[in-house]
Amino acid sequence: WSSDVCSSDLAMNNVHNQARKVSSGLKSATSDMERFGKEAGMAVKRAGAFALATGGIFGLVRAMSSGISKAIEFESGVVKLMQVTKTSKEGLKGLTDEIDRLSVGLGTSSSELLEVSKIFTQAGLSINDTKIAMEAVAKSTLAPSFDNIINTTEGLIAVVGQFKDEMTGAGIGVKDFEKVLGSINRVSADFAVEADDIVSAIRKTGGVFATASRGIGTPVEQLNELMAVFTSVRATTRESADSIATGLRTIFTRLQRPQTIELLKELGVELQDVEGKFVGPYKAIQLLGKAFSTVDTRSPLFAQVTEELGGIRQIGKLIPAIKQYAEAQKVLETAQKGQGSLNEDAAISQLSLSNRIAKTREEFLKLVRDISNTESFQFLIRGALSLADGFIR
Repeated sequence: WSSDVCSSDLAMNNVHNQARKVSSGLKSATSDMERFGKEAGMAVKRAGAFALATGGIFGLVRAMSSGISKAIEFESGVVKLMQVTKTSKEGLKGLTDEIDRLSVGLGTSSSELLEVSKIFTQAGLSINDTKIAMEAVAKSTLAPSFDNIINTTEGLIAVVGQFKDEMTGAGIGVKDFEKVLGSINRVSADFAVEADDIVSAIRKTGGVFATASRGIGTPVEQLNELMAVFTSVRATTRESADSIATGLRTIFTRLQRPQTIELLKELGVELQDVEGKFVGPYKAIQLLGKAFSTVDTRSPLFAQVTEELGGIRQIGKLIPAIKQYAEAQKVLETAQKGQGSLNEDAAISQLSLSNRIAKTREEFLKLVRDISNTESFQFLIRGALSLADGFIR
């Protein structure tokens, strides 16, 4: 029995020794893991600090390189503007300063504004008028309705050329651009129509509408009336802007035909005033809409009138224009009230983070352009180019 007890004690001692060894090994492993974790953490911190420092330096270098490239492109654009306007670089300083002010103040791309200024000057606008027009276009980039600044610019030029009375000299000038774009912006926001579609309709149908409306209201009011008729059809049919504009152009022309006027006169629709002049396309659509609001659309009378005005191809635009005359009146009221909407939307856009980033980017690009125009920088670049030419030779 004593021998068994001694063997049992020896076995227990062995177990305790093994347990102590295991415990010691676990403590050593834990200590090694803690040491490894601390070293790994320090390595990550060093790597992060290195990446942060080098990333900032490399980012600044890339930004400077990109800024210099854009400054060179901007200078090339200024040279083209000098060729168009036949003006020296010093003579264009007021225009380039205005581009800097608008790009930094509103966050609009300076390169796009430079292209816009070239388009305006090619259209015959003076430098002072171009500066005024640019501000309106720059504000439109902050509105939710306009997508393409070049398309907006082309639309404004079309407005100036089409809504002008050669006899009286009255027309839409650059001071009206904010009102025009404000009306388009508000209508496109409140109705199922896009700003680019309205601009397209103005370019295709504006001349015909303005000619038929000559002497009736101001040019801005005539433009709003065209916008109202087009929007009422676009919101109803959802046909393409080009198709609707082409159809309306045909309808506005047929409304003035003598046989059409006589036919409608027999039906109680008078399209001439007391002087025998056409009442204008917008009022004609309103009179037709009111007159035919109670007429059965299946009647021969309705078919005869729509055939006379729209023909087979354009009847799909004529009927919505007549039936939606009340909607057109709502659009017209919205256009008149929304002339100041550009400033309202521009103020709201200033609160966004993306706009603040755009302003900072444009301010940096302006700084690079200012540096690139200094004598020391020009001397450095000329020296580098001369050295490169020497190596090439």
